[in-house]
Amino acid sequence: MNMSDRIRQRRKELKLTQQSLAELTGVNRVTVTGWESDGYQPNGMNLQALAIALQCDPLWLVNGEGSPEQKTNLKPEIFTVKKVPLISWVQAGAWTMTDPGINEGEADEWVYTTSIVSKMAFALRVRGDSMTNPHGAPSIPEGSIVIVEPDIMDTGQINGKIVVAHIDGGQEATLKKFVEDWPNRYLIPLNPNFKAIECGENCRIVGLVKQVIMDF
Repeated sequence: MNMSDRIRQRRKELKLTQQSLAELTGVNRVTVTGWESDGYQPNGMNLQALAIALQCDPLWLVNGEGSPEQKTNLKPEIFTVKKVPLISWVQAGAWTMTDPGINEGEADEWVYTTSIVSKMAFALRVRGDSMTNPHGAPSIPEGSIVIVEPDIMDTGQINGKIVVAHIDGGQEATLKKFVEDWPNRYLIPLNPNFKAIECGENCRIVGLVKQVIMDF
């Protein structure tokens, strides 16, 4: 069970509609739909408001630890904030686990995330509309920032997830939904006006998108 499943489960336990939960947390219903479809994750104040609305421990929402029952002695530290470098798509294409290429003083800009990620994580600002879904969530519009986790222990966990990948011969990485239909693998845009890309031996998964940050 992932975070989206826990949000949906808890909402139903409390007999709340998506619209009701949206009103309680101060967001719109489309945002709640995105949370429950794993399109993106709540962060910062949204996470805090969501935990209050769902009457649950935010740690349970984030990683499933403990029980959903809310603790009375919650401390601000549980909303762990980590700083990750905002890099270019060219840098992402060259990013590897053995040579991340960015040190503390080398990034021009840093992004704060509440997602649980490793020290290898980085951020990218989305360009173009290939991941803008005209039919609703999940959708990652241009200008959004994605938090990417390169440390993937089990490649089986990325099927059906949003990833950053690099195709040999290209300078830049790309953002797509990874779909494996054995023996074939594809990078699928969320916008149906764009074509899928075959992800064969020349395709390297750079990292898994853990969070989408966007302004409304």
